[in-house]
Amino acid sequence: MWFNIFNRMPKPFDEGFLPSENGHSVYYVQYGNPAGEPVLSFHGGPGGSSRPKYAKLFDLKKYRFIQFDQRGCGQSKFADLLDHNDTTALLSDAMRLIKHLNIDKKIISHGASWGSTMALLFAENNPQMVKKIIVSSVFLARPCDADWVRRDSERFYPDLWDEMRSHTRHREVYDGYYRLLFSPRIKDNLVALSYLGSYEYKLGQLNPQFTPLSELDEDALRMSRIYFHYDRNGFFIGANQILKNAAKIKHIPTLILHNRMDFCCPVKQAWDLHKALPKSKLTILPEYGHSSPKLIKEVKKQLKEFL
Repeated sequence: MWFNIFNRMPKPFDEGFLPSENGHSVYYVQYGNPAGEPVLSFHGGPGGSSRPKYAKLFDLKKYRFIQFDQRGCGQSKFADLLDHNDTTALLSDAMRLIKHLNIDKKIISHGASWGSTMALLFAENNPQMVKKIIVSSVFLARPCDADWVRRDSERFYPDLWDEMRSHTRHREVYDGYYRLLFSPRIKDNLVALSYLGSYEYKLGQLNPQFTPLSELDEDALRMSRIYFHYDRNGFFIGANQILKNAAKIKHIPTLILHNRMDFCCPVKQAWDLHKALPKSKLTILPEYGHSSPKLIKEVKKQLKEFL
């Protein structure tokens, strides 16, 4: 069963923090073989965190699996959550981590969702350092990709949008909830997290419903604030930057997997990436959801063949 992929979490052989930079101390963790082929894995979000289950995708007898919590995320420490917190800084942290760990081999760049964005950006910035690329649930972070969630998805969920509008007095739903999310009032934060803060997780569900929160989860608040900070700033990359720079990585073997009915990141993003990288391998699974047990199982299966 697919559950057996993750039923026993691996234990790290090393963990720690990068030297503090601009008030941020970035947490990292390593699994597998210290002498193995290095895999640098980027977690989702923005605002997510490292998870040991993704290390289970790889043969840990052969690979050195490395993750880090991006600025403000997970176990990383910060003086100010959003100060010096942008995509350029995250890519710099990834490079600092490689140097800190004295890695002199080419790496495998890996990630899903926002992690795929980061994995592709890292490869384009450092093509000489990347041996292979593995991405799933692709997010290209173009304006049209962000607009799907913040606007176009209303075509499928008009009832949810009507409910979200009823809880903000601002004409633009995202602007209104942004103010609630960053309000000093806990009551406002709860409204933001209950509705727009959880909306992305409703995408793809056949019978989604909002559940008003009664207690504030500080971790969820931090995660949402990071996400909307990036979203509001165009994810701190140029429009269509990844595809415009795809020629830099066209020689790097790339594996792409995506669910057909991914309502969070529509499959067109994976298709566009594949067309920009003619030597890449794309698998579109007949599944729904941004992630799913079958997608994870297929990633693990194809990794063995691809690597």
